[in-house]
Amino acid sequence: MVRKVGLTDSVGFACLEDLQLSNSYMWGTAISLDYCGREDCIKGWKFGPYVRESYVIHMVKKGKGTFTIAGKTYELGPGQAFIIRPGEETTYRADDDDPWSYMWVGFHGYRAEDFIEAMGYVKGSPIIKIEQMDTCAECINKMLEYSQITRINEVKRMSALMLLFATIMEDNASDAQESDNIEYPSKIYVKAAVDFITEKYMNKIKIDDIADFIGISRSHLTGSFKKEMGVSPQEYLINFRLEKAASLLRSSKEQINIIAYQCGYEDSLSFSKAFKQKFGMSPKSFRNLEVELETNDAKFGHEASKL
Repeated sequence: MVRKVGLTDSVGFACLEDLQLSNSYMWGTAISLDYCGREDCIKGWKFGPYVRESYVIHMVKKGKGTFTIAGKTYELGPGQAFIIRPGEETTYRADDDDPWSYMWVGFHGYRAEDFIEAMGYVKGSPIIKIEQMDTCAECINKMLEYSQITRINEVKRMSALMLLFATIMEDNASDAQESDNIEYPSKIYVKAAVDFITEKYMNKIKIDDIADFIGISRSHLTGSFKKEMGVSPQEYLINFRLEKAASLLRSSKEQINIIAYQCGYEDSLSFSKAFKQKFGMSPKSFRNLEVELETNDAKFGHEASKL
């Protein structure tokens, strides 16, 4: 089985996507790059309504457009950026007279909300400013440049992503400073739980074990997790184990039942069922999956090839 990581590079449009198929170092980590790109939009170009599975930040270099979320429409221009969170239905549209040129980056990870908060975003206010737009553009261009499916390029892309995040944080430091100086108990509990899972995921642990280790009730832990992560601790534990399993399937030649055991599954059938539910294929098919870079010279070329 072959899956394509798509690189489209044409006049006015460039996009590197489906990187989650090739990431080897980033499974189960704090942040992972899914896709990125840039576009000089045509007049009136509209995208949506659409619901994303990743977090996505769009940065407007020049021109104007509108962004609609939760029934509210925002007008944006150069030096502004809007955030889309997973599960949010959004629509955005280029201006009829002065269409925008923008860049975007899509990502996921258990620390995604922490990064977003540090950039100055707050829920209910999806717009922030960006003063160092040229630096942000360099970061996006570097990610596009490091398109080959190698571990070195994977790390280079992540380096460019971290520099992008740091640049946006720096531009909005005064906006985020107050929240940076406040410690929320729920965050402390969640961090302790994540550290526990990271160290003990291969063992037969239960959510009660994690709560007991931290010293809070299971219901308190669940509430803290849902507040900070958007998922329950049980969902996080399952997802973490499966992503670790995916990484081992790619990087080792161990038998699948051994990998299942190493990731906390004593029953290989239960493991296979859970793995297929998450990744859409069996562990065996995932191990045999070949990821190739497909280069296109037209917008939507990669998407059309998947149909």
